[in-house]
Amino acid sequence: MLIMKCPSCQKYIKSVLLAEISQIRCEHCEATVPVNNVLVSSNGFTFDRNDLLKRFFRYRKLLDEVIDEHSHLHDNLVSRIESKKSIEQFLKILQGMMTGARDHFRCEFDSPISCRIAYAGTEVEGFFQNLSMEGACIQLVSGRMRPKVRNSLRLKFFLPHCVSEFILSGEICWVEKVKELAGNGPVIGIRFDPVDKQTQENLWKFICDQAGKVPA
Repeated sequence: MLIMKCPSCQKYIKSVLLAEISQIRCEHCEATVPVNNVLVSSNGFTFDRNDLLKRFFRYRKLLDEVIDEHSHLHDNLVSRIESKKSIEQFLKILQGMMTGARDHFRCEFDSPISCRIAYAGTEVEGFFQNLSMEGACIQLVSGRMRPKVRNSLRLKFFLPHCVSEFILSGEICWVEKVKELAGNGPVIGIRFDPVDKQTQENLWKFICDQAGKVPA
């Protein structure tokens, strides 16, 4: 979670959107204040977001090592329960830090939201794993041609409570290399191309609505 101290009432404002907005209405005193000095709060620990960004790659490397250690302890039958709980807690802290370092809030969906993706002369169905203002992570249904990094694409989808269909273009940034599940294609990461003002407003409205449902 991202937080900042309100300059008017000195209480902490909480919002997952603090990295994307220039001002916010304080939930305590209702004053509209500029966004400054954003902090990352993760499982009882607090970090200055600017300091975190300066050391991002160090923490990213540390997270990879902790993930490996977590897997090792989980599979080790003789590892103590206390050790497993400690590494689990440490992993959650680091994951929270990395989430706070993102420039865009990512909506996670409880129910599948389908989409159609056209790339490299083929079109397949997919399901959003997450969605932000800059891109998305999508699980593809098996297609005739495996997508490749830097493939251009066209994406069509509807979002809950949005009347208009979204039609966006973009590029594939990464393709998951793990073994694909039976009946499904790979998971891909997409970066959107710039969109028109109305589409941007509609997408932002949906994301703000979803952000309001995220537990503090």
